[in-house]
Formats: sequence, C-alpha cells, structure tokens
Amino acid sequence: MGKVNNVWAYLARHKYLITVVLGLLLVGVLDEHSFRKYMILQMRYNEAKSELDTYVEQYKRDSVKLHALEANVKGVERVARERYFMKRANEDIYVLSTDERTVEEVSSEE
Repeated sequence: MGKVNNVWAYLARHKYLITVVLGLLLVGVLDEHSFRKYMILQMRYNEAKSELDTYVEQYKRDSVKLHALEANVKGVERVARERYFMKRANEDIYVLSTDERTVEEVSSEE
C-alpha cells in the first residue's frame, strides 16, 4: 500500500503539469486534427498550389501558341509538316535525322 500511496501523492502534487503535458501530447501528436497533421497537410497544399501555378503558366503559353496557329494558316501547315511529316499530293518528303525514333513514336508522343 505504501507504493500506491507514494504514486498517488506524486500524481496529486503534479496534476496540473501532467494534465498540460497530456493535453499537449494529445493536441500536438495523437489527435486526428493535430499540429503534425496540420503541417503535413499544409506542405501538401503548398506543393499542389505550386503545381497548379505551373500548369496555369503552361496553359497560358499553349493558349497563346494555339491562338497564333488558329490565326495563321501557314503556321498550321508548318506544324503539320514538321511534327507529323504531312505533305502535299505532288511532293516527296525526305526526313534526314539521326534519331532512332520512327514516325509512329513521334506521333504517339503528341
């Protein structure tokens, strides 16, 4: 009984400290809405936001290119000839390249 009384007396003497430590432990680490999870979610949010900014910039650049292609018929012809190796009915195209890629591989990347 002496050990139980000593433990009980120790707990009674430091009850506020124990309560604060357990509360901070619960709120800071163990809870579903803890500070640790908050920091993890904040980092994920920042990564997603930077990725979104990257995609928005890419969308703007591509929109400008698309608008330029839609406004200029020769630009569409140039892209079709360069990327897709298209030709007119009365001409032959010779592709001089050191690439090992085939026409199918190039067209599947687009």
